[in-house]
Amino acid sequence: MAQEIKSLIHNPEEYHRKMQILYKSVTYDEHNVIKKVIGEAVSDTKCHTIRVLSVGSGNGQREHVLITLLSERFPEVFYTGVDPAEEELRQFNTFSVSKKAQKQWENVEFEFHNETIEDYIDNKGEIAGKFDLVVAIHSVYHFTDPVTTIKQLYDMLEDGGVLVNLMQSGDIGKLAMEIGKHYYDPKNWFIDAEWVEEKMRERIPDAKITTVIQPQTCKINACFDEQSSEGNDLLDFITQIPNFRKTIPKEIKDEIMESLNNKKRIDPNGDIFINWDAGYLLIRKEEKKLH
Repeated sequence: MAQEIKSLIHNPEEYHRKMQILYKSVTYDEHNVIKKVIGEAVSDTKCHTIRVLSVGSGNGQREHVLITLLSERFPEVFYTGVDPAEEELRQFNTFSVSKKAQKQWENVEFEFHNETIEDYIDNKGEIAGKFDLVVAIHSVYHFTDPVTTIKQLYDMLEDGGVLVNLMQSGDIGKLAMEIGKHYYDPKNWFIDAEWVEEKMRERIPDAKITTVIQPQTCKINACFDEQSSEGNDLLDFITQIPNFRKTIPKEIKDEIMESLNNKKRIDPNGDIFINWDAGYLLIRKEEKKLH
């Protein structure tokens, strides 16, 4: 039976600090992929104004490419960002103001909500209106009930609207599922894109669901060096377990490290990598046909 733990997300500052270490280790340009996938997702949207809901918008580090894309494509953009991390959202608000001061994003109207997506749906769901695009970038893991919340977000889409969930896939997703056999945290689900896709096909059988897998790798040499502070931080983020090496029982720690070792790939230079594929799960609400 899985044991309840407090995962890394309970300490937002440490979570975001260790996430920066991951960014240095991952070998693909996430910004351009986000631009490509979401650009194609909204390519058939013909409206003058696009309404966007971003779940777990953070400090705007990932969102700015998306907002720039939409501001260039649509005359008006209404962007709603929801995130429980107050400091991250404050930085995003400051960033948006500075962009407008630079004569950018002038056609974008921002609205920020410092709360969980569950609280936002409970407090604002009925009055928030419908959205043409809902984006959740690596935030589904932190939903209280991922399947229920994704269904609620789907229900907030306009007909023809699309919900884009970016999640871990491939080997890193499989590792998360393996960790989930031992541990659970109501604020951090150990799941991957494939698990979510299967559940949503059952929950929303009428939706058009497609998955786009973007191959990428993560350099993990330092994870196998117990004396490396950066390696330990990266290992904490990979497993989402704070102080992984010190807090996990030896038997489980050895099992997880063996699984990581079995998934590794070594290049000709001797560098060690793991597949850190990104799974873009697109759920589109079909437009109602007129009879």
